[in-house]
Amino acid sequence: MKYAVILLMGALVACSGQPVATNYYLLRQDDAIESRELIGSRDYALGNVAIASYIDQPGMVLEMGAGQIRPALHHQWAEPMNQSVRSFLQREISTRLGEDLFPATISSAESVVEIRVDQLHGTSDGQAVIFAYWYLRKDGEILLPHQFGKTVDLASDGYAALAKAERVLLSGLAKDISDALLAQRDE
Repeated sequence: MKYAVILLMGALVACSGQPVATNYYLLRQDDAIESRELIGSRDYALGNVAIASYIDQPGMVLEMGAGQIRPALHHQWAEPMNQSVRSFLQREISTRLGEDLFPATISSAESVVEIRVDQLHGTSDGQAVIFAYWYLRKDGEILLPHQFGKTVDLASDGYAALAKAERVLLSGLAKDISDALLAQRDE
């Protein structure tokens, strides 16, 4: 019995010394990857896409309540969020517009879409939330100022479900932007 207890304690100590694996998530669209010629929008370009500093970190973020957040140590984004959010929104808006939204620095488009994501995180009660502002800038004038806020329930527990929900929320923001741009073009 004495040896069994020692063996069991040795096994517990060995298991507790095992490192916890870190899981990495990509912020990517689910559609197929294809090669094609890019068709730049003559009307619109993508300007600044800013995200709140608490989001711009490797760990996925949970709001624990009362303004307290907790970044995950072992569930992280695979690339910097400022780049991921920009790339995701650029591709989503372009797809919905039917033409490619080039960066304002290389585009000759007359109007520039500016975006600020102030919130993008999970909550302790199993939801994901986004809150963002966006507007169109043309000749120094602000057009179409909008705010976008939405909450969705996670499909299941865990960070993989949170990553998927955040993609859904960003797609909703891209839809809001592209719908307004298409409507303005039709005026």
